Amino acid sequence: MNKRLRRAAATVPLLLVTVACQAGGTDGAAGPAATPSSTVKPVFEQRLDDQLSAATQATRASGSARFTSTVTYGSAKGTAVERTTGVLDYTKGTARVERSFDVPRRFPQDAAFAFGREPGAEGRETYRVEGSTIDYRTGGGTWLRYSASASMEFAEKIEDFLTHAGDAAPWGRTLAEVVTHADPEKNPSPTDGGGRRYQVTVEGREAADALPPELAEAFTNDMSAEVALTVDVDKGGRLLRAESDYTPILEPLHRAGVLKGVTTLRVAYDLTGHGGQSVPAAEGGEKTEDAEKALTPLDAVKPGACGSLDTGLGGPDLVRAVPCGEKADVRVFGQVRVSEKSVTGDPWQFAEGRADEGCRTEMDAAPDAWTAGSVPRDTFVAWSGNTTAHSEDGAAPTVTGDYACYVELR
Repeated sequence: MNKRLRRAAATVPLLLVTVACQAGGTDGAAGPAATPSSTVKPVFEQRLDDQLSAATQATRASGSARFTSTVTYGSAKGTAVERTTGVLDYTKGTARVERSFDVPRRFPQDAAFAFGREPGAEGRETYRVEGSTIDYRTGGGTWLRYSASASMEFAEKIEDFLTHAGDAAPWGRTLAEVVTHADPEKNPSPTDGGGRRYQVTVEGREAADALPPELAEAFTNDMSAEVALTVDVDKGGRLLRAESDYTPILEPLHRAGVLKGVTTLRVAYDLTGHGGQSVPAAEGGEKTEDAEKALTPLDAVKPGACGSLDTGLGGPDLVRAVPCGEKADVRVFGQVRVSEKSVTGDPWQFAEGRADEGCRTEMDAAPDAWTAGSVPRDTFVAWSGNTTAHSEDGAAPTVTGDYACYVELR
């Protein structure tokens, strides 16, 4: 029997610690734009190392803009592209966004999983942002609302997703966030129309702010690779374009087992129409649901039940419970728990192996109707959103995790 096995932490190198804790939040989402003041120095009169920070403020002070953000992953098996476009209202801290993606069928599978997609995936998603709240429009027209005010348990599950509510702009995870980390060391060159072009470098872990959260988790504080960033601003110092070749950070990522097979990685960001844009109003009659109430953790879905992955999250950790039929994307046939002390070798691989064995046993025992519709045929997935490995005092690690065993239905 063929199988495909995934885990939520596939992109994150193991960190062995004596005591592990993680705190996160969504504070810092873009708020109202600053009001221009005659006492504020023009961007080009600021100290050189403050000019790009001042450019971010000047951009926000313009009130609004249209943007396009593009991430391009090149490989010998084709090029995957994720493009995000939309309108930003800096004054109100709102945005309306469409995100499209196109991943070739022969694109390296593990690399596609690392940035939250699958080979052959193609589609378009719609989002709207207000402060630190993000709404996703499902295929049925209902909006799912993800809020920073959710319960702690649910907020932890959507913590990475909520980073799409940015700091530099209402929609985050773009080069606009990376620009705020850049400190120019040499004078910019002039461009047509009185603007300036800056050539700067940023550290890899700061460059991660422009990548999908699934991938950004792989960047560690000791990553020494840097990327070059080109930033264009207009005569008023407002951001027009930023672009960067992230290929230099692929080598350390490959050593960590991430994005293997990807040979080039490029990111671009464009802004137009400063001050003359408005975020489209919500259409009348559209329904909005609280995502916390509408969704179920995959590892809590009862065997035999089905779920929809139309959540905007890009993964199966949370699903909408639906009747098994044309709207169902997955069908759960079992749940297994992995718990082992003093693991030798790679604890993630160990956990996957045990989960594989457990799910295979569950599949053999499940009614045929629960697994007959798998796509591809005779395949299953073992998924965990909470597998952890930790070590105390240098001892061999302990690994634990709850895995949902399911088949993909399309």
